[in-house]
Parts: sequence; structure tokens; C-alpha cells
Amino acid sequence: MWRRVLVVLGVGVLLTSATVFGAMRADYTNFDPKTMIPLIVFIAGAALTFLATVLVSVNVVAEQRATRQAEQMTMQLQEREHDLVQSNRELERFATIAAHDLQEPLRTIMTFTSLIERKHGPNMEGEALDYLLRVAAAAHRMRALIEDLLIYARIGQVERQFVVVSLSDVVAAAIANVEPLLIETDGKIEVRDLPTVRGNPPGLTQLFTNLLANALKYRLHNEPRVVISSVRRDDEWIISVADNGKGIDPQHHDRIFELFRRIEPRGGADGTGLGLAICARVVDVHGGRIWVKSTVGQGATFSFTLPLQAERRRPTLKS
Repeated sequence: MWRRVLVVLGVGVLLTSATVFGAMRADYTNFDPKTMIPLIVFIAGAALTFLATVLVSVNVVAEQRATRQAEQMTMQLQEREHDLVQSNRELERFATIAAHDLQEPLRTIMTFTSLIERKHGPNMEGEALDYLLRVAAAAHRMRALIEDLLIYARIGQVERQFVVVSLSDVVAAAIANVEPLLIETDGKIEVRDLPTVRGNPPGLTQLFTNLLANALKYRLHNEPRVVISSVRRDDEWIISVADNGKGIDPQHHDRIFELFRRIEPRGGADGTGLGLAICARVVDVHGGRIWVKSTVGQGATFSFTLPLQAERRRPTLKS
């Protein structure tokens, strides 16, 4: 359509110009420049109109082309996103099934090592008993690892179900989960005002449980103290879990959230190296980010963000 309009306008300008200059040439003897001014203005206006139409048409064509390309790219991105989601779900399902199936033979190993220890332990020589206890300890570590792998794999599946939830209630559940460790270490947890957000309660409970467990495990000789607080910034909440424990060397701050990353050797505090990776995964699924500020010997503060969902806060809970 635009090409036809351009052709018509162009032909019109050319015919008008030819007519004017033909008249000028035919009656050159009686030529008066003043009489040609309106014609020249008309021709110039027609030419400018033609050029403007050309520019507009070129711009329209370019916009249409850009729109088509954007639509094609959007469709390609949607297809790739769909493929990626499907691939992630298949990987999550595979990890869940694999970890679940590994539990059965592991349970058998743990059962029979326990039976051997109870029935034949008193009659076994020191070296043989030591080997048996090592097998049992390795089986327990493997069970803990499989359980953490199951939690990590299920996060992407379960945490798609979001509801409005009070973080105070979530933290209360997390404190109940670490109660044996809290009693063992004579630790204290102070929970300040926390917001109501939209999230997945089991995932958020796992997040706080892991952070609290780390704060109590990686303690100094003094009694562990943990403070959970929140602050609003723009359109998000910043939740912090601060402790007075061993602290973390700044050179490890960017790596502690990786899978199977352990700062201390296996002989130190128990763990699978998945706790903070699970925390990072939970926060990521909720659309936030997580980081740590710490110095060796001066405790650590783990902070993460959650999108702002509600104004109402709950009363302070202390334990």
C-alpha cells in the first residue's frame, strides 16, 4: 500500500513540474518571474510532502519489521523457556526418584550393621569393631546426604505453591526443629518483628531451620546467641539471621552457597555441604537473593530478600 502511495505522489510531483516548466518554456518571451513564485512554492511543497511521506513510510515499514522480529524472538524465547522448564522438571523428578531408591539399600546396610554391633560387638576384636563402626558412620552420613538431596530436588516442585504466610509462624516452626540443638548448646534465639509475605511455608521453614542450625553448630566456646530481624527497603523485605559464632572468612563468602561446599573439614561440625545451597535455592525460588557478612571470630549475619506482599506484622516472639 505504501509503495503505491509513493508512486502516485512521485508521479504527481513530476507531472506538475513538467507542466510548469513546459509553460515557462512555451511563453518564455512573456516570462515574468513574479508569476512563477506561487508555482515554485507549490512544487517545493509537493516535493517536501513527497519526502516526508517517504520518511514516514520507511519508518512504518521499519517498525512493522521490528515488530515481526520481536514477535518471532518472543516466540522462540517462550519455546526455549518451556523446554528449559520441562528439562528442569525432568531433572528434579530424576533426582527425587534416584535419591528415594537409594534409601532402601542404605536402610538395609544400616539395619544389619546395627544388628552385628549389638549381637557380636562384645566378641569382636578392636580392629574389626572399628571397621564396623566406620561403616555405620558412613551409612549415617550417606542417609543425611540423600535426605538433603531430596530436599534440594523437591524445592523446585513444592515451592511453586505460594500462600500468604507469617514469617513469625515460620520461624516458630524452625525453632521447634532445632530445639534439641538449642538445648544442647544452651543457645538463645531472639525473634524481632517479622512481616507477612507470600511464599511456600515448608520451603521457608527449611530455610530458617538451616540458618538456625548453622548458627548453633558453628559456635564459639560461649553460648550461642541468634537474632532474627527484618527491615523494609523499597518493594522488598530484608530478613537477617545474625549470630555470635565462629564467623566466616570473607574469601569464602561467595562460595558457601555452592553445592557440597564445606568450609570446615569433615572432622568439624556435622553437615553434608548442602544446607546453604538449599537456602539459596529456596530464596531464589521466592524471587530474592541471599548473602552473608562475617569476619572470623566475630559471628556471621546471613541476609536474604523477599518481595513485599503485606504490611501487617506479627508480635515479637522470643525463645
